[in-house]
Amino acid sequence: MADIEYRPIDPDRLAAMRAKGADEFGNVWAPYPAAGGEPLRCCLRTADPAESIVLMTYTPWTRTDPWMEAGPVFVHSGPCAGYTETGTYPAAFVGSRRMLNTFDRDGARAYGHITFVGPDDDHDATVRALLANPEIGFVHVRSTDAGCFTFEARRAG
Repeated sequence: MADIEYRPIDPDRLAAMRAKGADEFGNVWAPYPAAGGEPLRCCLRTADPAESIVLMTYTPWTRTDPWMEAGPVFVHSGPCAGYTETGTYPAAFVGSRRMLNTFDRDGARAYGHITFVGPDDDHDATVRALLANPEIGFVHVRSTDAGCFTFEARRAG
């Protein structure tokens, strides 16, 4: 099976938002100290207490699309190391409940393949099995508690 990439929010998109002082929806960039535990979409880990973070509106889509979903996500207010272990399911989100929102190669939702995983499930193996299916182009991993985007999974390359 092809290698998988687990992708955080694109660092170039984040850099543009930081430079602009607002997210792509016009919400002002308003840093504040983390309580600790907020799921960061820039580096795919949870925030440490007092780290400077921002709650912003984000969509993983880069073009207007009927499937486009936008919602609140946490990121560091300034540049961070990002997520470098892109071939590994992010450890911060193992042991949680996630919706694996599947899309075909053209970007339409693949309803018949949407999958929910729980704390005791093997999230990585489930994503890999979904992406082994030629009908699936990519997966948006979302929180089942809040419904918000967590990260994207695609075949590498």
